[in-house]
Amino acid sequence: MRHQGVYRWTLFALLIVIVISPLLYWSTGIGQSAAGLSAEISHQPDGTPVSSPKAMALHRLSLPMRVERLLIYPLLLICFQLSGGSLALRRWLEERAQPGLSSRPTRLMGTWGWVGRLAPRTWRQRMPGRDLRVILLLALALQVALSLLEFPLDFYNGFVLAHQFGLSTQTLVGWASDWSKNSLIALVMNGLGWAGLYSLMRLVPHRWPIPAGALMMLLSVVLVLITPVLITPLFYKVQPLVDPALRARILTLAERAGMDGDEVYVINASAKTTRVNAYFTGLGDARRIVLYDTLLRGYTPDQVEVVLAHEMGHWYYRHVAVGLLGAGAASWIGLFGLRWLLGRTWRLLGLSGPADPAGLPYLMAAVAIVAALALPVQNSLSRYGESQADRFSLALSQKPAASVELLERLAVHNLSVVDAPAWERFIFYTHPPIVERIRMAERHTETN
Repeated sequence: MRHQGVYRWTLFALLIVIVISPLLYWSTGIGQSAAGLSAEISHQPDGTPVSSPKAMALHRLSLPMRVERLLIYPLLLICFQLSGGSLALRRWLEERAQPGLSSRPTRLMGTWGWVGRLAPRTWRQRMPGRDLRVILLLALALQVALSLLEFPLDFYNGFVLAHQFGLSTQTLVGWASDWSKNSLIALVMNGLGWAGLYSLMRLVPHRWPIPAGALMMLLSVVLVLITPVLITPLFYKVQPLVDPALRARILTLAERAGMDGDEVYVINASAKTTRVNAYFTGLGDARRIVLYDTLLRGYTPDQVEVVLAHEMGHWYYRHVAVGLLGAGAASWIGLFGLRWLLGRTWRLLGLSGPADPAGLPYLMAAVAIVAALALPVQNSLSRYGESQADRFSLALSQKPAASVELLERLAVHNLSVVDAPAWERFIFYTHPPIVERIRMAERHTETN
């Protein structure tokens, strides 16, 4: 492949940037001076809130980090692909897989067990056991490499910066434990996911997007269902809400909203962070509202009721189910797009075919680029759903003043910027800016 030397030098330069970027952010001195900044928001003469100095300082660091993650990793993967690194890694893995595995169907059945006996003969021929091992190891190796490359920025952002701005209560050991668990979960899910995709590309070479899309949809549903009961408890202690007065408010709210059940849980977020949050998750009978204990400790009952009403809005409009359906449809379209792309570029990349696992970095970069381009659309839909939940909360709770107080206190405790330039909202914001949410609550006051 031409110009491999250029891509190798570019890859080397990108690796240096990734490793030293936390030092560059540190050298600004913004984090070191954070302790002396005020977290309190101010107001213009017309009452419009203004972001606190501390929130603006954090924003000056967090925004470029978000942009860096969005741009540099796809470029890194492309350079690794075009420099010949992926082809070399695949050949290296093939050499080590050769002695223990042959491509004969009998060896496949030894690798797969009873699955090999049930598989059609054409599948046994298209996916020898040795090839499966190479695909899996290559996917896992790339995922491990990316996790290690992300570690310096993760450590600076998640531990150093969070402590400088007073947003973290974790010890270094606690943070490292959470990072390790997150990385292991990502390794298993992404490694097996990419390996499964390439296996389908081999087994069903012309129609692989159809079963791949179906499996992605099924796994997304399973993940939504198991996250509250299996994954969240790995990081937090989770228990049902026990406050009888607040539970009575929840039952009253649920009755007014026409919903049954009071599945509200509390996680001990204060063991890790000072941030305040709540979210809705699950489907059907497995749905639940989850509150941070920081919310229950620092906010009035009326403000907590507003939060609960907002989460019930997500419940009422079935935002989780709608999001899953939308993501599933987009994934299916994207998979057919990937098939089209690979069919036209595999020769240019020096691959043996569209299903050559050495093309995985190229595929990962393509997915990352498409996801970045789709981010404004995805976040616009998210903001619409959050606005729906806000309107539902105001109508259900009938506490617009408490909503305004809640939003302003959240801006203080979470160091949130109350407003941002239009381009930043368009690309990055999953929620409407706080100033817009406050205006909505104020308009509700005026019209009632």
